[in-house]
Parts: sequence; structure tokens; C-alpha cells
Amino acid sequence: MFAHLKQLFKHSVVYGMSETISRGTGFILLFMYLRILNEYDIGIRRLVYTAAGFIVLLYTLGLDNAFLRYFMDKDYDHEKDSIFSTSLVFTTLIGLLFFASGYFFGGSLSSLLITNSSHTYLINLMFLILVFDTIVIYPTLVLRAESRLGYFSLISMARFILLIGLNIVFLWIFKRGLPGVFEANLVAVIIITIILFPVIKSNFTTRISYRVLKKLLMFGVPTIVTLFFLRIIDFSDNYLIEYFLGTDQVGFYAPVYTLGMVGIMVFVNSFRLAWQPFFISVKDNPDVKVLFSKIATYYAVFIAIVFLGMTLFREEIFFLYTSGKQPTPLSNIIPFVALAYVLYGFYFIMLAGVFIREKTKYLPIAPITGAVLNIGLNIVFIPRFGIIGAAYTTIFAYLVMVVILFAISRNVYHVRYEFPRLGAVFLLTAVLVGISFSFHSAPWMIRMFGNGILFILPPVVYWYSGFLKPEEISRIRQMIHGRFSR
Repeated sequence: MFAHLKQLFKHSVVYGMSETISRGTGFILLFMYLRILNEYDIGIRRLVYTAAGFIVLLYTLGLDNAFLRYFMDKDYDHEKDSIFSTSLVFTTLIGLLFFASGYFFGGSLSSLLITNSSHTYLINLMFLILVFDTIVIYPTLVLRAESRLGYFSLISMARFILLIGLNIVFLWIFKRGLPGVFEANLVAVIIITIILFPVIKSNFTTRISYRVLKKLLMFGVPTIVTLFFLRIIDFSDNYLIEYFLGTDQVGFYAPVYTLGMVGIMVFVNSFRLAWQPFFISVKDNPDVKVLFSKIATYYAVFIAIVFLGMTLFREEIFFLYTSGKQPTPLSNIIPFVALAYVLYGFYFIMLAGVFIREKTKYLPIAPITGAVLNIGLNIVFIPRFGIIGAAYTTIFAYLVMVVILFAISRNVYHVRYEFPRLGAVFLLTAVLVGISFSFHSAPWMIRMFGNGILFILPPVVYWYSGFLKPEEISRIRQMIHGRFSR
């Protein structure tokens, strides 16, 4: 079992580096935009990328989600080239059709997508960016499937350097303003496509199969419905904030939401990228359900410490990120956004059984329910509580989703999770967060010292309270000894 955990950990670390680079790119770029663009422009950028988050689902129709399932399956080894080529050609054609629609109907689409018809050029750039973004999906998935981690990391680093460098060129040197944000992104993704061309060339064949396409769509379309409603949960608050409070409030919401999301999603997405290839590769192991249960516990321990750190030091993080240009009380939104994405991680863990049993037809139930709840609560909470109301509703939506998916997963692929230990992690984290409020009004140095003590307490408690089992402690000691004896 520990050998499998070591494999998952190794891949998560590699993907974590890439995900840190990817999320760090957006983090750094927004840091840059806060100093160049006004809140209105930041709000427009946020709304355009929100629209892109929905539209890209229609580019792929779930083929990207089906791709790994069949490309890595030994039963389909003889059809790998066909799976790759069919997916790539199909999504590229759809992307070109969307780009053509943007070219001819840009004004109408601008009004529809961001409630402003004066940003046709940005909409056209967005559609063209998405064409190349969907092209690079499949060679990148091949690198994951074949564990070509070095190449994968190279792509992530190249994207990071290109996006940061090109944004500096277009915004600071060429003074292109908001359009420069999208122009830099377009040039970057074109170059990434060129770098990935060897992977495309080595896997591409003229064998485009309708039968393969049908198989991929049957698996993928239900996941696209799922992702569509997940996008509603993640992004609909931007539209509702704009409707109730104005575009500039979207500009205030974007930085604090980004901080709360990125701090957790760096780790959640690192895990997710390694998780799907991993659970497919071990699905025939007789002890796989015990393994999945352990992974859920270890995820909870780790992500709870990350969440605790973000909550304890939220004001300092927010002040440093915005250079004090935005009101410090906005930092109170960070823990709510972070908690929502902690729950999102548990949602990914429980997807394993549904994918293994190929029961993706049940997946839309959870996100549809969560999305409906999210929109309804946003309509009530945003006018009453302001932008923090949107963070409240995200927590409720993801909590409901986790509960529903747990019920579904329990029926199709029952895993006995370690609920006593999971409950202990939750309780300890909640108690420490509660104690931290007693330092809230204290002088800065006392608050920092007190929060620092609270932050280091969980590992001590887990180690000495009996939470960790003897074999786990023994394995950790072996790992530490092996690391430092080299």
C-alpha cells in the first residue's frame, strides 16, 4: 500500500510544481494588473474569463475527460492513435466554428457574455485563445498518461515565462492596456502549441473513427454537464455581483477570491492531476478501497493545515498582495472561499468509484443541485451581505455536492472512509480557528506569535495524540531517515 501512496505522492509533487507555476502565473498576473488596470478593467477581464470557462466546455464536449479513461486502458492499446486523432480533430473543428461565430457576431456575443457590446475585440481574442488552448489539451494529457513528467514540467515552466514576459511587454512596454492582457495570452498559447508539436506529430494518425468518437462522447458528455454546473458554482457569482453591485465590485472580489482559491487549489489540482491516472492504474488492486480510504484521511490532514495557515494569516496575505490598496476587511472572505475548495478536493476523491464503474451518468445530480442552490442563495445573499455573501453560498453549494456524491459513490463503489479520524481533523482545525479570534484585536506582534503557535500545533497533536497509527509513524520515520541519510 505504501508503495502506491509513494507513487501518488511523487506524481502529485511533480504536478504540484507545475500547478504551482500555473496558479502562480495567474496570481502574479493579477498582482500586476492591480497596479496597471483599474477595478472596472479588472472586472471586465474577470467576466471575459468567466465566459471562457463556460464556453470551453462546449469546445471539448467532455472528450478531454474521456481521453485518459480510454487512452490509458490496456484494452484500447491498439486504438491509442485513433483516440488521440479523433479527439484532436473534433475539438479543433468545434473551436474554429466558435471563432467564426465570434468574428461575425462579436457585438451580440459581447452583450450576451459580458453585458457590454463594446468589447467585441476581446471576445474575438478569447475565442481564438480557446482554439489553441483546446489543441494543447490532448498532447498534455498524453504526457500525463505516459508519465513524461519532465516534458510536462517544461511546458508548465514555458507557459509561466511566456505569460509573465509577454504581459510585461504588452502592458508596460507597448501600453496596450486591457486588450494587451488577451494579446499576450494568445501569443503565449500559440508558442506552447508549437512546443507540443512533436507530441502531436508522434500520436496523430489519419484514422479518425466515428465509433471511437461515439464511445468518447458517451463517456464524456455526462461529465460536461457536471462541469457546466460546477462552472456555475465557481463563476455565476461574478455575473450576479455585477448585476446587483456593479462591475467595479467584481474588480474588488477578484483579488480576494483568487487568494482564497489559489491557496487551496494549488494543492487540490496537483492531487487531481495525479489522482485520475493513479486510480485507473490501481483499480484492479484487491486492497484499492482501503487505499482510497487512507488517501482521503491523508488529504484531510494536509489540506486542513494549509487551510488553517490561510485563515490565521489572511490579513497579512491580503495586505501584501494588494499593497494596502484595497480594504483589509475584504480579507475575511479568504477563509470562506478556501473552505469551499477544501470541500472540492473531497469531491474529486469520491469521483474515483464513479469513474471506475463507468457510472458517469449519475455525476450531474450533485453539481446541478449545487448550482441551483448557489444561484438561489446568491440572489438572496449578495444584496444583503455584499460580495462576502457570494463566498458563503460557494461553501453551501460544495458541501451539498460532497454529500450527494458520497451517497452516489457509496452505492456504486462503497469505500469505508475513516470517519472518526476525518472528524478529529475537522474538530481540531475548527477549535484552532476559533481560538485565533481571541488574538484578532491584539497588537500585531502578539497576534503573529499566537497564530504561529496555533499553526504548528496540528502536526504535534497528530504525532503524539495517537491519531497516527504505529505503522504510519514507522513509515514516516523511515522516509525522514532515508531522506536525511543520503
